[in-house]
Amino acid sequence: MTSQVFRLVVEKRPNYSRAACIGAPPEVFFPALRGPNRKVTIAEMKEARKYCSACVIQNECLEYACRTDSVGIWGGVYLSEHLARKLREKHGWTLQREIIVNT
Repeated sequence: MTSQVFRLVVEKRPNYSRAACIGAPPEVFFPALRGPNRKVTIAEMKEARKYCSACVIQNECLEYACRTDSVGIWGGVYLSEHLARKLREKHGWTLQREIIVNT
């Protein structure tokens, strides 16, 4: 039986030491941590955007998330796989991961 492993091949990660969200609870940006199969609420988006709107790496954060197919709230945007794909196409960003097949 073969299995697949995804490995990120990211050229540049944002400098998160400059991020406005340092110290914020992770559930602010990853609502699924509050319970499985939950949809993000307007109040949750507003809470995350308080951090993101004042952040100096907001755009870098969003680009990184799109390039790595991350799900959650990144750069003030709630990313699903579908939206990340659309943003990659719009901005010309590439998906930076590779699949390693183990046999």
